[in-house]
Formats: sequence, structure tokens, C-alpha cells
Amino acid sequence: MTSPIWQLDEQGARLHLDRFSARLGFDHIERGLTDLRVEPFSLHVASMLGLGLPVSADTTGRGPLLGDGRGRDLVVACRQSVGWPVRVDVVWRTISPTEASDIVAGVDLIVSVETDLLDSRPELTIRSELTPIEVLRLVAPAAASFEPCRLESPSPIALKTGSPDCFAFRMPDVPFTYGEMSHPADSYGANLGPVSDGPQTVEVRHRLFAERLEKGVILRSRVRGVLVDRADDLRRVAACYAAFATADPPLGS
Repeated sequence: MTSPIWQLDEQGARLHLDRFSARLGFDHIERGLTDLRVEPFSLHVASMLGLGLPVSADTTGRGPLLGDGRGRDLVVACRQSVGWPVRVDVVWRTISPTEASDIVAGVDLIVSVETDLLDSRPELTIRSELTPIEVLRLVAPAAASFEPCRLESPSPIALKTGSPDCFAFRMPDVPFTYGEMSHPADSYGANLGPVSDGPQTVEVRHRLFAERLEKGVILRSRVRGVLVDRADDLRRVAACYAAFATADPPLGS
């Protein structure tokens, strides 16, 4: 396995994994990974696996704390605030093609929340922005069956809890498809729709932690993003979802 390298600086970190590279800015973790490339291609992905905190989190001027850059993991801890007293620890964990044969590259976003209060509401979202030529949603995992998502309406499409939270985004001008999915044990539904930056840009948001959080309890959720070859892409994305859905939960992240 080729070791992934997180190159850290004062503003953020850059990932180099085989042919795949990306950047994360510590002051803009809501955007997640940006400047994505699979050599020699630049990907039409504005942002991938960003952390969407509620407005009440009020992190302005405080920013995240860099925890560590351990091999395949980039770890960031976010300060809690008076308006949203929830500690959030985030791990961007890389996946190489040698670990999952159907992918070109992949990243798991593992989010943990805890609080010092007797009771709190820790709900947040994981978001990505893309400029795809086609978006499809997984409807039957066992049959690798997808259906197209119609995005002509300015209103986002809401996917209910219980439906597979897994999408395939076919990207223009490159021979790749981007798949994004939340673990079925962690998902509380997703929204998919256009954003104001332009008619070609769509945003997907996965809802996590839509339950009460008590003091002394740590909750953990996972969202996975994968790049696969366009050839046989839907089978590949469905296979990634099946492997992700049956994977052991991350411990000690």
C-alpha cells in the first residue's frame, strides 16, 4: 500500500494518495476537501465532505484546532460554544485502491460528538458541492439499481430516513464518477438540490445525530466519498456502499 501523506501548514493540509490529491483549509472545514485532482485531471468538485455546523455553533474567530496528521488520518477538533455546547472531533481517513479494488481513491469522514451538558441536540450535516452532468440515487443495493435525480426544481429533494443515502455523480470531462454515501446506521436522511453559485452546481447534505445527546455519551457517524472509473460505475458505487454498510464501526477515532 502506498502511504498517504498529509502535508500540514498553518492554513491547512494537503493530501497526496497515489494519483489523488486534495486540500483542506482549517478555517473553512465546512467546505471540506477542495482542489481535487486525479492526475492528470482536475475534478469538477467544488467541495467534498465538509462539516456543516448549525448557526448557533458560532465558531467565528475561534476556528478549529488541528489535532494530528497520523498516516492515513487528518484529525481536527472543533471548539464548543455557548450557543452550541457540543464538542466535535472530525477525522478525514483516506482509502487507497489496494484496500478497495473498485475505487480510484476514497475518503471516510468520521465525526464524533460529546457534551458536558445533561442533555443537548448535536445535529449537524455533512455537505459536498459538485458540478455533475448526471446524478443518480441508489434505490436497490442488492441489484445495484439506481434512478436519476431530477434537479430542475430550485427546491431540494429530501430523502427520508430508511432509503439508501447513496448517490453517484457523473462528472464532466473526466473518466470518473464520484459516489457519496452515509452509513445506514448513522443516516437521518439527506437533501439534494441546486445551489445559488450556478445552475450546474448541486449540493448534497447528509443529516447526522438527529437525536438527543447526554453527558458522558459519545456518538459517532460516518460518511464515505469514493472516486470510481466511469466504466461500470454504478456497480462499483453499489459495491462500495455494500462494503461500507457491513464494515465494522470505527473505534478510537
